[in-house]
Amino acid sequence: MPKVNFLDCKTCTLVGLATNVALAIFKLLAGIFGFSYAMVADAIHSFSDCFATGTVYIGIRIGERPADESHPYGHANAETIAAFLVALVILATGVFVGIDAVHLITNKHFETPAMIALAAAAISIVIKEGMFRYTLKVGERNNSPAVIANAWDHRSDAYSSVAALVGILGARLGFQYLDPIAGLAVSALIIKMSLTLFRSNIGILMDERPGSAILDEIRAAALEVGGIKAIDSLRVHRRGSTFTIDIEVAVDSRLTVEQGHQVATEVRSKLLSEVEHVQDVMVHVNPYQPRQTSEME
Repeated sequence: MPKVNFLDCKTCTLVGLATNVALAIFKLLAGIFGFSYAMVADAIHSFSDCFATGTVYIGIRIGERPADESHPYGHANAETIAAFLVALVILATGVFVGIDAVHLITNKHFETPAMIALAAAAISIVIKEGMFRYTLKVGERNNSPAVIANAWDHRSDAYSSVAALVGILGARLGFQYLDPIAGLAVSALIIKMSLTLFRSNIGILMDERPGSAILDEIRAAALEVGGIKAIDSLRVHRRGSTFTIDIEVAVDSRLTVEQGHQVATEVRSKLLSEVEHVQDVMVHVNPYQPRQTSEME
């Protein structure tokens, strides 16, 4: 039997999906038998997480497809689109929590929940925070925007459960207004989280320049190749979890075409082997001109 790699994006996503389904059913039953509207609402949020996690899994599977005639740069942006859809789910969750809180305030419909509802909220917080940390680690390790977005979806569900916990505890102690107040605060946090995800993934789709750390890493690696006098231009395009590099390097103008081609081949091989998550490298060789050469991004 093959060994399961829990740091793989697809495995992590399937673990998250199974967790979401189990938690949603558990919280729904706890809410019904524990007389807690807050826990029933929290269960609905968990069911929406199942949709988000399923979207991430589909995005990862599509993103793994190789380049073809219609998609010469591959399908990696399917992950970015999946992350964008997850951000929509998180935004909807935040709005739903806020509307629910306002509904409780205006209708003043309060009940005293049973202990099972309180226990379910506490268990959900612990499990969801653990899933957030695990999923975020996998997402950052694999540079996957979809998995990172899914991690924050787990965190949003944990926040939702915090609101439910505060509301249930407050109701049992006689402070019914704690539920909607906590709900409004959590709603604002979740909406802010979704907007941050929108911003980062729109940046990827719009070919926003990656951070300076990877640009510096690429420059340093290219300059280690023998014969490179300077870097004239560097452009890095992110597609999903991978990078495509367009780089222009300056070499001694006395080199032959064959020698220049050899330098370009070495640069390409070095960047592909030493810089993480690089899918392809295009290298253009220029004659070195000290007075005109400048570095661009």
